[in-house]
Amino acid sequence: MRQFANPSQSIASIGNIDDNKICLACAAINLSQNPLNEKSYYTNFLSELSDAVYAYYIGFAGGDPSMDYFGRATQHDIIKKLTAIRAVVFDQYKFKAIRTNQNPQKKTDFCSMLDKKFGTPINLAILCMHLARSQGWDIEGIAIPGHFICRLDSGGERIIFDPYRRAKPLNASDLRKLVKKTLGKDAELKYKHYIGVSNRSILIKLQNNSKNQHLKSRNYRDALKIVKTMQEIDPEDSKFLYDAGILYSKINQAKMAITILTRYIKRAKWSYKKKRAIVLRQQLMQQR
Repeated sequence: MRQFANPSQSIASIGNIDDNKICLACAAINLSQNPLNEKSYYTNFLSELSDAVYAYYIGFAGGDPSMDYFGRATQHDIIKKLTAIRAVVFDQYKFKAIRTNQNPQKKTDFCSMLDKKFGTPINLAILCMHLARSQGWDIEGIAIPGHFICRLDSGGERIIFDPYRRAKPLNASDLRKLVKKTLGKDAELKYKHYIGVSNRSILIKLQNNSKNQHLKSRNYRDALKIVKTMQEIDPEDSKFLYDAGILYSKINQAKMAITILTRYIKRAKWSYKKKRAIVLRQQLMQQR
């Protein structure tokens, strides 16, 4: 299914639609903080990039290289697709990976990446996924421990590649090294490490990175704003109620913290977080 950037797909609407109908790039644009330009600027830019990928792809054979004269898929069409993405994103438009912590806020901002051409693994992956899906190609994101990569499928063939390293194809040995780098030298590559993740999970991961940056700087109000968008993206997940309750207590809004924590306690299964929520609620009630 071809997917085009639709700026009208708001964050509030995402919680009520099927996961496969979520436009990742549109959501990432709407989640960006203080963009330099109007949303239409970014969606138009994405359309420009998509057109460039299409032009590069058909240029392989002066026509649609995915089919031969009899309508059969040509050999290694998947290589042509990945090459088109790499050529446009990294060669023609010069997108690069961020390798510095000088401005951590911009590291999680999709619009800033489109403006500056520097991006984190997840933002570069969202861009590559959008460009592939705009052509109707089959692609998924993979949240391998400590990193974010993509999986492209075509004609029974599959390539896992790393947008952070100029869409470099990864083999089993590469994936094993990534797992060991994050989980330790004794960790082993497992199937769960390289399965595709949902669009909602990708957006939650994107927001979680931003939330953690705010928490590191003790900016609890902005962290709370991030948590609220996470609730809109996945309203069924009760853990965001827990996070919101904690943050309301951090900004001295005890009444709201008690209300939110009560909702969480009613919905959550027994866990360390639920026990902590009960204790915190009791402390807040005693302080009133």
